[in-house]
Amino acid sequence: MKRREFINRMGLGATMAVWPTTLLSFTPSNSVKGATGVLNFGIVADVHKDLMPDANARLEKFIDEAIDRKVDFIIQLGDFCMADVKNMDFLDIWNTYKGPKYHVLGNHDMDRNSKPEMLDFWGMPKTYYSYDFKGFHFIVLDANFLYEDGKFTDYNKSNFYVDSSLRTFINDEQIEWFRADLEATKLPTIVFSHQSLWHYQWGVKNRLTLQIIMEAHKAKVICCMNGHNHIDFHHHQNGIDYIEINSMSYQWMEDKYKNTDRYPKEMYASYKWLPNLATYKDPLYAFACLDPRGSMVIEGVESEWIAPSPFELGMPQGILGSEYSARISDYDLRF
Repeated sequence: MKRREFINRMGLGATMAVWPTTLLSFTPSNSVKGATGVLNFGIVADVHKDLMPDANARLEKFIDEAIDRKVDFIIQLGDFCMADVKNMDFLDIWNTYKGPKYHVLGNHDMDRNSKPEMLDFWGMPKTYYSYDFKGFHFIVLDANFLYEDGKFTDYNKSNFYVDSSLRTFINDEQIEWFRADLEATKLPTIVFSHQSLWHYQWGVKNRLTLQIIMEAHKAKVICCMNGHNHIDFHHHQNGIDYIEINSMSYQWMEDKYKNTDRYPKEMYASYKWLPNLATYKDPLYAFACLDPRGSMVIEGVESEWIAPSPFELGMPQGILGSEYSARISDYDLRF
């Protein structure tokens, strides 16, 4: 994508604004070779079933809308639920959508489990993989590796709670697979990961290697999407667009901003970390529409904080690229 226009409409129904400093207007192509029609899919990230008392109701709202919209597939971008029998009701809600469903492993999905246990529980074939749908190509990556003394180690039952410099890597074998997969496809491509492939603070540590690969094939790459950071943001870098998908549920707060006034008192006895969660009133999710004529429209949900908001408790807003909000923005991306 050598020339493109990216329109970011902040929130539902908001005024559209163009970012001319990094994005260029263009004349979109009449068709994308190999595409077989408009493709619609639903996206959700960081539901955190094991932390959220109302995770089932949140997921159900997303699934109901996905069914009503008759989307082609749905995908969750990690930190979904652990492999625990008590989470079967949550997984059953996910499975009420009868179309194709795709998973991305998040770091907290291995808080109590191994990767093989998570694959088995979710019915996920591999930790990283790719698939084609209606003439578009999709790549799912696994950034859940430690790296120390030249060795990569899978996240496994909370072993990643170590020095942060040692975690959030993509292993060499997967990088070579990614390079070959992207080189082989002739289709416009979206790259999914849990952790960001661009973020300067919370992103994949060896992301530069991935960026170089993608930039060599940027005419194919529509965008990258990730969860993990619980933020709503778009970043354009060297011809690649990176879209942060906010958590369905909450923003994490440090202990000094904890609060126990959002929910009935008995909930705090059952959910240890609930005082640290600044939760959203409505579940956040998004729906994307890929048009083979050269556009990708993302429709997000905008909500509000369950009072008190984290900012009422003194938590900083966050700097550009790390700002906290209760929304997923709308986007119109041309390729």
